[in-house]
Amino acid sequence: MEYLRKNRKSLIMLIIAMIVILVSSFFASMIQSAGFSVTVTDIRNESNSGKLYEEDGITEVAGQTVSGEVVSGILFMPNDASESNKLPAVVMTHGYLNNRELQLQNAIELARRGFIVITIDREGHGNYESTGSAAMMTSEALYEAVKYAYNLPEVDKTMVGVTGHSMGGFSTAMAMASDLATGGRIISAGLMQGWSSFFGAGANVSVGNLKAMDDEFFYQSKFADGTASICREYLHSTDAASFVGVTGYGNTKDAINIEDGGIYINGQLTTVKEGTKASAPFRVIYESNEIHPLNHFSIESAASVVNFFYTAFGTPDGHDYIASGSQTWWIKEAFSTIGLAAFFFMIFPLVSCLLALPCFASLKKKDDFDLDVNLPSIKKGGVVGVTRNLTYWGAGIVCMLFGGFMLETIYTDWGPKLIPQNYMFPQDTTGNVAAWAAICGIFALVVIGICWFFNSLAARSASKNGEAVVCGSPFRCANIDLLSFIKTIVLTFTVVVALYLVVWINWALWTVDFRLWTLDVKVFTLNMIPTMLRYAPIFFIYYAVSAIGNAGYRLKDLPEWATIAINAAFNCVGVLIVVLIQYITFRSTGVLWQSNMNLGYIVVFPLIPVLAIATIISRVLYKKTGNIWLGAMINTLLFTVMTVANTAASFPYMP
Repeated sequence: MEYLRKNRKSLIMLIIAMIVILVSSFFASMIQSAGFSVTVTDIRNESNSGKLYEEDGITEVAGQTVSGEVVSGILFMPNDASESNKLPAVVMTHGYLNNRELQLQNAIELARRGFIVITIDREGHGNYESTGSAAMMTSEALYEAVKYAYNLPEVDKTMVGVTGHSMGGFSTAMAMASDLATGGRIISAGLMQGWSSFFGAGANVSVGNLKAMDDEFFYQSKFADGTASICREYLHSTDAASFVGVTGYGNTKDAINIEDGGIYINGQLTTVKEGTKASAPFRVIYESNEIHPLNHFSIESAASVVNFFYTAFGTPDGHDYIASGSQTWWIKEAFSTIGLAAFFFMIFPLVSCLLALPCFASLKKKDDFDLDVNLPSIKKGGVVGVTRNLTYWGAGIVCMLFGGFMLETIYTDWGPKLIPQNYMFPQDTTGNVAAWAAICGIFALVVIGICWFFNSLAARSASKNGEAVVCGSPFRCANIDLLSFIKTIVLTFTVVVALYLVVWINWALWTVDFRLWTLDVKVFTLNMIPTMLRYAPIFFIYYAVSAIGNAGYRLKDLPEWATIAINAAFNCVGVLIVVLIQYITFRSTGVLWQSNMNLGYIVVFPLIPVLAIATIISRVLYKKTGNIWLGAMINTLLFTVMTVANTAASFPYMP
């Protein structure tokens, strides 16, 4: 009872965070399941088999068996689907470095309209462990999942569709080609998202292509006069004309003009009312005014996905037509974002409650430990004041710009050499990001040391002139004895395990995770843990040095919120600047600033908010403990787990 009384505020805040998580996840689940009219199920390592049927859906083909498998997927089954009320099915997958959850916008929108949907992890991604093949170009899992969907008793076997984004678009093209090679009897429609190459499909298959106006990777072609065209000119290119079957155009640059979203049947533009099935197989190209990674986080792209499958299959029996622009997935995402914020907030009251326990109480900041001793004043003049202000702002800005403008060099050149991908470090891009983090940390450590040297010189000069000035060490915040260090490690694991226990329980209850676009806290397979622990020490270099800066480099006259905001800017604005240069250039010209970073900058999108969040965590926990280690360790372990759980591996996870 005494513990409850003394820690009442922290316990209340912890309970509030948990309530916010549960309530936001409940509403996210309600939206995801269309008011619980769709059953959403996490399916793992499931397989089935059944007989192949002719296109009329009645005549059984003797002796031909279809066997399908889903290693890791999410099944959206409308509650009215049954053997007597068969519904069309769509199987979808994600792009390179992503996971099954990044097709949720399309899954939610199709499921609420009466489609059975399965969204799967590709090989080497999410919960589907690599067997040793390159994660980028693997494609077999999607066709296996299509056959699994085909065998479900609730599925209308004459209406099975497939779609995927980016490398998932490649998998989509390969699935249609594989189906064609075996007779073309399973897939009825395929929509490639963010992938420009088409490898063929059955004569009765409708095929679409959804592209961004400015795609970082694909859709370079040529005009009818033979001159090169860039992505945003694709609808006027020979490749676009060939895809939809338009022929007989002239040889001038402007001879081709394929209609965005136009339905082409046998090369002729045909009007089809949305919600009704086209009279024959068709081709269509959708162009969304966005960039490649926004295809799976976009109202415009989601509308195109809905329009395509409505046109391919019509409105499912027993369901009302819902206009493609009427969408709810973004509401689900908003609730998941609220859950994400509550998840991170939960760290602070959880740590406070644990520090109040006898086993961790010695880690709390001592009452006589002054956090603000020898801080420079933003108002103080003289040699000491000027020097300390210069080293404060100068160090932060130099480290900020180094982190941003060295990103391309480290990611593309140094990273693969410093942390080569192998069975110990199996992930495709995590090593590059870890190398960047470690190098930035070492660079910042050197800068801190140089600033300390100049501050010490200024302090000595002032002392000779009769001023009582002491230059405190910026590493004072790292002082800790061995026993306390061990306790801090134990506390770190306790906190992170508790946080992920919430993630697992929440997933079990609602089948939703915590996310904002690609910033995601999700469940993962436990065999990833040894890999996470191997990457963690590399990331720790950055988070430890960053925590030293967050703790020691601040100004006396600034309020706490301003200090945190400034330090967060020092940590993440450099990366934000180069990303902005890349995309302002790209969206204004259609050409990338650094074409060799077409993937790299997409990879670091979630890094920008992560670095800001990590600043808050390290600063707040420093104030609770009087040293930087707990914040640095929690940041390291938490964000390494998040990173490894959310990207691709081309090697199996080893113990």
